[in-house]
Amino acid sequence: MSRTTWSDTAGMPLRTRALCFSLARLQRTTLSEMSLEQIAASRALSPAPKFPASLIIGSVTKGVSIDEFSMAGRDGHDITVRRYRTRRHTDRVLLYIHGGGWVRGRPRDYDSMLSMLTDRADCTVLAPDYRKAPEHKAPAGLHDSLDVFDWLSHGPAECGTDEPRVVVGGDSAGGNLSALVAIHARDHNRELLGQVLIYPATDLSIVHEMRRAPALTGGDMDRYKELYLEGTGLRDTDPTLSPARADLRGLAPALVQTADRDPLAQEGIDFARMLERAGVRVRLTRYYGVPHGFLNMPGATSCGHQARMEIADQLNDWWVR
Repeated sequence: MSRTTWSDTAGMPLRTRALCFSLARLQRTTLSEMSLEQIAASRALSPAPKFPASLIIGSVTKGVSIDEFSMAGRDGHDITVRRYRTRRHTDRVLLYIHGGGWVRGRPRDYDSMLSMLTDRADCTVLAPDYRKAPEHKAPAGLHDSLDVFDWLSHGPAECGTDEPRVVVGGDSAGGNLSALVAIHARDHNRELLGQVLIYPATDLSIVHEMRRAPALTGGDMDRYKELYLEGTGLRDTDPTLSPARADLRGLAPALVQTADRDPLAQEGIDFARMLERAGVRVRLTRYYGVPHGFLNMPGATSCGHQARMEIADQLNDWWVR
């Protein structure tokens, strides 16, 4: 698989273009070339939101505390949950499911964005560190996400209120899992006020024609899906894994954000239209000149901060209805 070149970033703002090209040069091994050990090790390589990295990824919002606790998932599996909160009492809870192709990523990589949302939307954010492939293939990560959501519906002490008003959200693979949580909530008559789907992967059967792109390529998507599904016996068209294949009627309202330099862009747009046709209230926003993952690098884009603020505004709108 060819790596991102300077020409692949043409049409993007210069600072975004420079960052994508620099990151591509630093990545000596593409995902398709990595061993399973290298993939596991790569999960801990993201920088902390401190200077100078904070110039790109943002910093932790002052007044927001961050800690972790564990809860029991199915079969006795312990799920670590990262918690963001202020000193203000609130019944607003955002369940945020991180991205990373069901293979990479961790909640702490989102400290900048999630602490900002905690403050701006006056909520508690809970971010589970769900099990990941290839050590834990589908549907382990989905089960963890569903277990945390079901646990929340009982108003546990860890969420700070007996009657949490929950919104689910996530990016990329986390957007996929969030959409599946929304379907689960409808099917089990559990209250869910909204779903935030950030450049979501909604149909695992899609073969992405855009083979080269900054930050995420079609080849990366193929490899992620292979690591997630291979050997499970599950089909990529299974509606329990691909929300675009499910019945979407009666779901919580959605905010869908896409990035035009992202292989998943059309997938997110199409899913938003499917939701609308199913009678779901949808706000679809397309951000231009940015790649997949742009919300995690607001200092290198012209719209990363705006996209974060849009999420905060939408959360507030759902919670004040």
